[in-house]
Amino acid sequence: MLFNSIEFIVFFIATVIGYMLMPSRLRLPLLLIASLVFYGWSGPLFLVHLLVAAGLVYYFAIAIEKAEDKPRKQMIMTIAIVLLVLNLVGFKYTSFFNESLRGLFGWFGASYNVPVLNIILPLGISFYTFLMIGYLIDTLRGDKAERDPWVFGTFVFFFPKMIAGPIERGKNLLPQLRAPLTGFNYALMTAGLQLMLWGAFKKVVVADRIAPFVNRVYDDPHAFDGVAMVFATWLYAFQLYFDFSGYTDIALGAAMVFGIKLLPNFNRPYFAVSIQDFWKRWHISLSSWLNDYVYTPFSRSRWTGLKMYNLMLAGMMLTFVVSGFWHGANWTFIVWGALHGSYVVVSLLAQKPWNKFAKNSGLTKRPKTYRALKIGVTFFLVCFAYIFFRSDSLADAGYIISHMHTGWGGFAGSIRSVIDGKLAEMALAILGIIVVMAPEWYKDHAKVGDIYRALPSWQRWGLVYAATVAVVILGAYYNLDQKFIYFRF
Repeated sequence: MLFNSIEFIVFFIATVIGYMLMPSRLRLPLLLIASLVFYGWSGPLFLVHLLVAAGLVYYFAIAIEKAEDKPRKQMIMTIAIVLLVLNLVGFKYTSFFNESLRGLFGWFGASYNVPVLNIILPLGISFYTFLMIGYLIDTLRGDKAERDPWVFGTFVFFFPKMIAGPIERGKNLLPQLRAPLTGFNYALMTAGLQLMLWGAFKKVVVADRIAPFVNRVYDDPHAFDGVAMVFATWLYAFQLYFDFSGYTDIALGAAMVFGIKLLPNFNRPYFAVSIQDFWKRWHISLSSWLNDYVYTPFSRSRWTGLKMYNLMLAGMMLTFVVSGFWHGANWTFIVWGALHGSYVVVSLLAQKPWNKFAKNSGLTKRPKTYRALKIGVTFFLVCFAYIFFRSDSLADAGYIISHMHTGWGGFAGSIRSVIDGKLAEMALAILGIIVVMAPEWYKDHAKVGDIYRALPSWQRWGLVYAATVAVVILGAYYNLDQKFIYFRF
């Protein structure tokens, strides 16, 4: 069930009405049942599969807590995590490994008779796998295992974050679910619905308008020159951000309607001043998860024999490669992750000479110029890495990179080849980028939320109605059911 579908709108309204009418003790069971319906919409077998996985994690966590000594606790946790990882690998990466072996055998001229495997990927498997692994590790580290099946079930299945996150933590969500759930709250409901509307605007009005231009180039990069490829990559940076942050806004807003606060996932990432800063602002729930459960344990290990600084750098690279592999079963994602890891490692190694250069060149004496330069360089590096993230294959990515220098003598004609006569759609896409990014830039000077709330009532509701009309009209005209990009993961 897509957030930007008629089915979800009907489902959400019915769930909210039922939630508000229910007595306090029945609100949590209602949320769990509604969440099961939401996930089961994608297929009953996937729902049964996830119910089994959640049930095993529920009992494994209790067993970890009850175990008498640390070695036994670690053994139980290891068994549970191995089962979860095997489940993820079986569904998400079996075909990838199979095709990689086929290519390897072909490279050596050997026969490989295993047929192509078409395995259907359960929605949200990467997200709920990380959620449950984090929960098990936190239990080993001393957190209390949840005994109430209604609370635990809602923690796993809560529908706003079920398909594409945020990747929740027990410390944040479980206490909220254990407490009595409040009923109607006008302030929370209004704020939540407005945030959902803003997320739908980002997705339906802006991201989906950008998508055709990006697809046109990346579906057949050989038909375009470097200018067109660079332009499409720049557009994709905003398409991906608005698509995913739009989903997150809908998820956070929907949870807010029920009085539940989910973890934030974005904080003006395209205003980051370094790649490290970017990952503190982009997909925050994933980057913090990787930091806590991959980088930190690895960087504290002693079995590698590496010195502390080298261990830290190796941990950085490992973490980003895991991030890339988590995103998708394709070498393009692995290279994308490794490229971000390389950015971070090189920046750390070059930090001292760069700081010396910035000081000697006088950049540090012009902080605004220096900050703008760092933001520009960071955005360029992020966009360059997106070539791998968006490309269908390493061959396509290599072609794009090797031909980026072409076409600059006929800049206008190259841009026209991307637009393909759809000037109104492109104007709408560019206007949408400006509308969404302007508040993020303005946030340096004032809180946009405070400005919005200070507007007269008729102006606030006028903006709400305008956004609603835009979502409805453009969603109906261009197809409301375009999937969110991160549903693939």
